[in-house]
Amino acid sequence: MKTETKPEHEIDSSTHQKIHELLDACFPEYPSRTYFKQLPHLRRLAWEHGALVAQVGIDHRMIKNGDMPLRIFGIIDLCVAESTRSRGIASQLLVEIEAAARSSDVDAILLFADDPRVYLANGYQSVSNHVKWLMINDHETLGIAEKPLGEMMVKMLSGEPWGEGVVDLLGYLF
Repeated sequence: MKTETKPEHEIDSSTHQKIHELLDACFPEYPSRTYFKQLPHLRRLAWEHGALVAQVGIDHRMIKNGDMPLRIFGIIDLCVAESTRSRGIASQLLVEIEAAARSSDVDAILLFADDPRVYLANGYQSVSNHVKWLMINDHETLGIAEKPLGEMMVKMLSGEPWGEGVVDLLGYLF
């Protein structure tokens, strides 16, 4: 298996089609495009014998956790093809993302999980802060929301503890 990180703007149309097919297979309610609300900055892609077997979007941004600004990687839509699940591919992608985050002085990795098991197994913790974000739906800004959200998970890399205050995403919900 080969993995690579690609800036979103460098992904060709053939690869975008493969990403769309994988997202559609993994998330049946997914829109007919390669992103849910907004394009990620980067993607980590896993290939096996020329087939895309896993992908994850990465949003690099600043957020605010209580009074503390944090440089984060936001994990978006991690998915693995059904035929290659339970082989550690998702964990491998998370390890590679963490290595890139550490070498880039990222303070934390943040995500919202439907199923937290792979993240818990990779050292992420569930947190229950209120979250403030820019509401976007079908390419339209709807306003600002603030409330607790499902399974928010974080892995602190800076050595600082995660705070209990409001998490301001300073943008859309990834």
